[in-house]
Amino acid sequence: MRVTIVPHAPEARAALGGYSTAPTRVAPLLATRLTMMRQYAASRNHVAAWADTTQRMEEAILAVCFAQVARRRKYRRTASSVALDAIVAYEKAYVAFLSRAEEGHYHPEPGTEYPFAVSDIGRAAADRLGKEWFAESGSWGVRAYLQADGEYVAYTLGVSDIGALYIETLPKAFRTEVADVWPSSRLSDIAARVAYSIRELRKGD
Repeated sequence: MRVTIVPHAPEARAALGGYSTAPTRVAPLLATRLTMMRQYAASRNHVAAWADTTQRMEEAILAVCFAQVARRRKYRRTASSVALDAIVAYEKAYVAFLSRAEEGHYHPEPGTEYPFAVSDIGRAAADRLGKEWFAESGSWGVRAYLQADGEYVAYTLGVSDIGALYIETLPKAFRTEVADVWPSSRLSDIAARVAYSIRELRKGD
């Protein structure tokens, strides 16, 4: 059975244990441990679970600090409860989004593998083509529809079954692959190549 070690969590749990017996002395250490966890979570808060964890961590830090100033037992009990809930949420978020590299499966966090969609490429290409050009997004951002104001011919930008970026001229439905671009290319480079390809296609229309 594989044991998952969650960064900063064991230290925070140890500090929380000490806080229950010596709250005044251990409070600064517990607040420091929680702050480290909050920073870890905040750097990943584009994921909903980490965003929620970041908020829980902030609430726990405030509770511990308030209890330290107020010096009332009921506030310390509340701080302990809030801190424990925050630590548990942190551990659950880490396990849920843990990279599966150890099992041999590639599993990046959402939004990190492909930083932009096909629709983003279409809009960037329209900007390069000129002010009269506009682009509309297809469903889920997997396509883009480009057209110039007042023109009948339009262009669909999409990805083929073999993973190639293509431009389809409408209404002819003539498809052309966009050469020399890859998913790892910069958005500006891909947009420039798409704009160039559309200009070439317009010459033949």
